[in-house]
Amino acid sequence: MKERARLFGESLIEGEKLCVRQRPPLLSVVITCFNYETFIVEAIDSVLAQNCPSLEIIVVDDGSTDQSWEKIQTYKDQIIAVRTENRGALRSSLTGFSLSKGDFVYFLDADDLLCLGAINLLKPHLRANVSKIQFMLLPIDKSGNVIGHAFPRLKPSDDSGVLIESIIKSGFYLTPPTSGNVYRRNVYEELGDLSYERAIDGVAYLLAPFVGEVISIDKALAKYRIHSSNLSAFSDLSGSRMNGYIARFLSRLQHLEQLIHTRGINGRDFCVRKDYAYVLEMTIMGMIAERRRPNLRLVRAYVLAVAREYSGAKRKLLLIFGVASIVFPVNLTIGLVKFRIDQSKNSWIRTKIKTLLMAHQ
Repeated sequence: MKERARLFGESLIEGEKLCVRQRPPLLSVVITCFNYETFIVEAIDSVLAQNCPSLEIIVVDDGSTDQSWEKIQTYKDQIIAVRTENRGALRSSLTGFSLSKGDFVYFLDADDLLCLGAINLLKPHLRANVSKIQFMLLPIDKSGNVIGHAFPRLKPSDDSGVLIESIIKSGFYLTPPTSGNVYRRNVYEELGDLSYERAIDGVAYLLAPFVGEVISIDKALAKYRIHSSNLSAFSDLSGSRMNGYIARFLSRLQHLEQLIHTRGINGRDFCVRKDYAYVLEMTIMGMIAERRRPNLRLVRAYVLAVAREYSGAKRKLLLIFGVASIVFPVNLTIGLVKFRIDQSKNSWIRTKIKTLLMAHQ
C-alpha cells in the first residue's frame, strides 16, 4: 500500500504518524525509433530542452538498421535507452511504457518534436482527475520548415461529456495524432489484448473521457513532421487498406465496450453500431480506390449518417464528398480520397473551404 500511495501527494499513515509526500507529477516521455537517424537527435533534444526536473525520457530503438542506435547511445545517463528486435511501433511503445514510472505518459514519435516550453504549459493540467491532455500540432517538412496551419482545430475545453456524446454518436472524437496527447498512466494499465492495433493510442483515446477529464489546448505544443517516409503511407490506396481502417475502427469500439463493462464504468448505454458515417465513408473510399463506382444505396446511407452525426461546415464538406463519389470522374474522386485521408496536408485549403462554407450558414 505504501508503494502505491505515491501519486499526487497521497497521505501515508504509519501508526499515529501522518506523513504527506508532495512532489510534482512525474511525466514519462517515451520515444520509439525505427531507422530515423535523421530525426532522432532532434526529437530527444527537444525534450531535454524543456528543462523539467520531474521528467524521464525513455527511448526504444525498434531494431534500426541505420545509425539510430549509435546516436541514441550518445545521451548516456540523460535518458533510459533500450534496443529490441524489430516488432513494430505498438510493441515498442508498450516496451517503453513498461519501463516508465511516470504518473503521466507521453508518446513522442521519433520524427516529431516538442516545442520549447511545452511541458511548462502542460504542468498545470497534470492532475489526478485528468485522464488525457490533447493539443494541436504544427506540420513541418523534413528540414523543420512550417508547411501548414496547426491541426486539428481544437477548442479549449475540459468537458469529457461532450467527447463521450461524440463517441456514442460517431464512434470517435476530434483528436490529434500520437505526438499530440499526454495520458494519465492508469488509462494504459490492464487494457488487455491489443493485437488488432498498429498504434499505441487507439482504444486509449476512446477510454480517456470515460475515466477522467480530457483537457483540450488550442495551441501547437509539438511539431508533426511530414516527409517521404510517412507520406508513402498515404500513396497506397486500396480496398484492403480501407477495410483495415474499418476493422480497426470497429475493433477499438468493441474493445471500449468491453472495458466499460469489465471496469464497471458508467458507459451511458454505449453500444457499437455498424452504420457510422466513418465506416460507410471508408467503404466508399475502398470502392473508389479499386476504380468502382459506389452504388446509390451506399451513398444514401452515408448521406443519412453524415446528416445524423455532423453539423455546420463539416457536414457540408462530407455531403459534398458523398455526392462527388457518384458524380465526378473516377480519377478526380481518387484525388479527393487522398485529400480526405491525410488530414495534416493542405490544411490551408481545408481552412479556406470551411471558412467559405461557414460564411453561407
